[in-house]
Amino acid sequence: MTTRSETALSPAIPRPALPLMPLAITTGREQPPAGSPPRAGNCTEFQCRHAEEAHDPHVRSPVVRSPGEDATGSPFASAAGPSRRAPRDSTRKGTPFLRRTGAIAALLGSLALAGCSSDPNGHTPAPAGDPLDPPAEGTAWVIRDARPITTTDPVEDDADMEAFDDLLGSANVVGLGESAHVLHQLNQMRIRLLKYLVERKGFRAIVLESGAVEGRLAERYVQGDPDVTVEDAMSGGFTHGSGLFEEVRGMLDWMRTYNASQRDPGAKVHYYGMDLTAHGDAPVIALRLVAPYLATVDPAYAEAELSELLALAEKANAVTEEVRRYYEGLGEDHIPGNFLDGFTSISFEQLSEDEQAALEQGIDRLNERLAANEAAYTSASSSEEHALAAHAGLLASQMIRDLRSRQAHPPIVYFDENIDVLKVIYQDRQPELTIDERHFMELDDVEAYKEYFKARETRELALAENLAWAQSRHGKTMVYAHNFHLMKAEVDINVGDVALGKVGSKSAGEFIAERFGDDYVLIAGTMDTLLGPTGAPLPPAQWPPDFIPTSRCDRCLEKSLAEAAEARGSGALLIDLRTASGEARAWLEDDIDSRWQGSFQKVSPLRAYDGVFFVSGVSPSQPYEPGGPAGE
Repeated sequence: MTTRSETALSPAIPRPALPLMPLAITTGREQPPAGSPPRAGNCTEFQCRHAEEAHDPHVRSPVVRSPGEDATGSPFASAAGPSRRAPRDSTRKGTPFLRRTGAIAALLGSLALAGCSSDPNGHTPAPAGDPLDPPAEGTAWVIRDARPITTTDPVEDDADMEAFDDLLGSANVVGLGESAHVLHQLNQMRIRLLKYLVERKGFRAIVLESGAVEGRLAERYVQGDPDVTVEDAMSGGFTHGSGLFEEVRGMLDWMRTYNASQRDPGAKVHYYGMDLTAHGDAPVIALRLVAPYLATVDPAYAEAELSELLALAEKANAVTEEVRRYYEGLGEDHIPGNFLDGFTSISFEQLSEDEQAALEQGIDRLNERLAANEAAYTSASSSEEHALAAHAGLLASQMIRDLRSRQAHPPIVYFDENIDVLKVIYQDRQPELTIDERHFMELDDVEAYKEYFKARETRELALAENLAWAQSRHGKTMVYAHNFHLMKAEVDINVGDVALGKVGSKSAGEFIAERFGDDYVLIAGTMDTLLGPTGAPLPPAQWPPDFIPTSRCDRCLEKSLAEAAEARGSGALLIDLRTASGEARAWLEDDIDSRWQGSFQKVSPLRAYDGVFFVSGVSPSQPYEPGGPAGE
């Protein structure tokens, strides 16, 4: 048993003693481990390669269908199917590991990949018994107050968009959420709302749930940089292939065209990512951004202390870099996002306690130096260059904070797979890696799941911080992400049939609401049913096994919205939840079912959202085709 001495830590995240074990290396395993890139199931080659899970179990990888399994043709991936891997024999507490990974994917579950079917073994069951309907007064209020939206496409006629005016008021931060990723209708509405906010409301930035570092390339494109093509921006400006869709191209091209027409630099619109990089919590990525700047404005510091800090950060990233090269050899351009927490924690924890503390403290000193010398540094460069350098320093500190949080709250989903991959990579070299046993999660362990979610609160805080940084630069800002991230109230979490309740972990939306108050308005995006290739609703026989239709949800708002859409003859509706009163308001104040990928989780709509945008049917986002019409 390897032991390590305690060291000084951030007071915000106390770190307990670490029970550690050496990594046992086994040989004779010739097949690719968990996380290797299969090409099976109902995904297109494009989708399997370019729309994998983000660094976020909210989005899963494509599943592997068993031989002979029937393809559903559904635009939804299973919310709770197995993880992206071939079946394995290992079990923990007698329960197949696939059930656990499927359940956590369902829980965090945005749409994984449009068009990938699922295995029913890990599905989230529909509510038992007869589900309750919304109160009659609530449905009557929805039918009366919901405002029709003519189309989700970014058309020139925006008269129907005035329905948003009362809801948005004079808010400086407007959020549009989605109940699942890579949905055509919601991503088109993202463009339409952005266009309306920029042209009619003076908004000057949009922030997406994608990498903050990578987003700098997309920002260069929308600002008209001739050296950056739209293909560069889509492939390199977003994390985990999330930019490689026609709806993203439509957004970027509209922003670039709009900016080209603006003579006043202050009138231009800007793009930012607010999430981790494709490399996960790797402080070295952020430090590499700030190093050239400091070499210019403070060469003495750069040559001495910063060079040592960079070397330590490179060492902290050594295992992750080894894994990245392994996946590159398999033809992948990044590590599957679901596995990044485990790999980056393992890599960081190869440092000694003193080295971990030195890296953390060195990043703190870097940020202090950037702040203390802002005037001098800016005079030797520009305010723009200094702002970007300071933000890189913030990103480095966020990554360290994430790593420390996973030491304080150690269970990591998919950690078994992390170890499987390392065994394959290192089997010929017998490395002396040290693994913190506390990162392993036993199945059906409620407390472990709670710890997992508590550890991820630092990521939510980082999302909020990066949004606030963009808003401080440009004023009125739109943010687009999963409802889970943007909501202002905590959700009751269920992992499969394991009920966690409220675990006490804040979302980014709660942090944003604390900072901006009523100046932050959130519109949740949700839906009713699935559309097939012809645009007609899919028949139930073609639904994924774990898709729960709206008719089976318990008192959910979606039931009333679907009835209102039929009554109003409109496929899209907007409703301001704040106008509800009486029985309707009491209903929305309760924790009721809310669409969560293909299934439902319980949350209070009135506490979580200000309004809801509803579409009757959804289809998958359209893979990017070079030379094709953007966003159509």
